[in-house]
Amino acid sequence: MDEIFVERLKILIEESNLSYEKLAHGLGFKAKSTIFKYKNGKIVKIGPSGIAKIATYFHVSPSWLAGFTDDKYYNI
Repeated sequence: MDEIFVERLKILIEESNLSYEKLAHGLGFKAKSTIFKYKNGKIVKIGPSGIAKIATYFHVSPSWLAGFTDDKYYNI
């Protein structure tokens, strides 16, 4: 996955102050290690639905998370 995604996911995880276990549960992942692997760039393939799921959970724009825009939140 793109470095921008990894960096922005790190920001969201750090800002959330949630454990990997709570994040994994909230995102519907079976293992907390999945979050850790995304954060550290170990999982390099994430599709649009995965980006949308993570963005929705953190209430940010999927386009921001994917690195397509610098607008972190939806413009309403």
